[in-house]
Amino acid sequence: MTATVFEAEGLSKEYPSGVALDQLCMSIEAGDVYGFVGENGAGKTTLMRIIGGLVHPTAGRMALFGEQSKERLASARRRIGFLIERPSLYPHMNAMENLGFYCRIFGIRDRGRGAEVLKLVGLDEAGPKKTGEYSLGMRQRLGIAVALLNRPEFLVLDEPVNGLDPAGIVEVRHILEHLSHEQGVTLLISSHILSELQLLAGKYGFIHQGRLIQEISAAELQQTAQVMICISTSSPAAAVAEMLRQELRRGDIRIKQTGEIELPRSGVDLERLMSLLVQREIPVDGFQLTAPNLEQYYMDLIGGGGR
Repeated sequence: MTATVFEAEGLSKEYPSGVALDQLCMSIEAGDVYGFVGENGAGKTTLMRIIGGLVHPTAGRMALFGEQSKERLASARRRIGFLIERPSLYPHMNAMENLGFYCRIFGIRDRGRGAEVLKLVGLDEAGPKKTGEYSLGMRQRLGIAVALLNRPEFLVLDEPVNGLDPAGIVEVRHILEHLSHEQGVTLLISSHILSELQLLAGKYGFIHQGRLIQEISAAELQQTAQVMICISTSSPAAAVAEMLRQELRRGDIRIKQTGEIELPRSGVDLERLMSLLVQREIPVDGFQLTAPNLEQYYMDLIGGGGR
């Protein structure tokens, strides 16, 4: 039986300005890489702050590693690494000095641990440079290094690739894959780069306006995914889409925000579709089959898919 690392039941948080979490129920099991998906203000960071003990819920219950009492939760949090919002770093210190400070805070006596995590996040050559001179991406990686100092069993990361260039994003993904696959670390990750999150997570929770509206595994997501036909044309997209709706007798043809025309592959004769476009002298700049991504799935789930 797989142990439950985090569990919430009816968890709510209200502020004078409104409800941040509304009767949230979810669980994360040991070994999960859990992708937390939602728009700004949906409640992702609020939940992570509750897990970290930075915010107290208004109602409901929460358990970490099966522990629920105040004293036991404090002890359980020592087994967790956090990067919530921006990392708290001292700008007048270099990377090793910052890590040394946090080692003292966490009670870590392993003198080599700072160098280990710096190498893991690719900052082992940062040297004496003060963190106040770091780029946003460098600060983010150092924040991940701080989160790894205590060799956590559960890692909670809020936008861990924020500010990283494409190479840095890939590097962080490899770090997290190593932690998950080689060390068995359980991960809770929120990210606005959903294409990247889709490469990591094996389970997703979709939150909207404080409510967890669905949980789904990566395998289930693939099973529910439709293959879509995506057409790019220099002709007016609205006119082409309407022609296709009439000729193919389909009401599920839409225009994406990028201006491309999209329709489900199921039930479409590709030869007839191409012949139609040629006969109507419609220039085709691009024609491809794509499976819906995580972003599209979420937008469809909350009713914002552009249909």
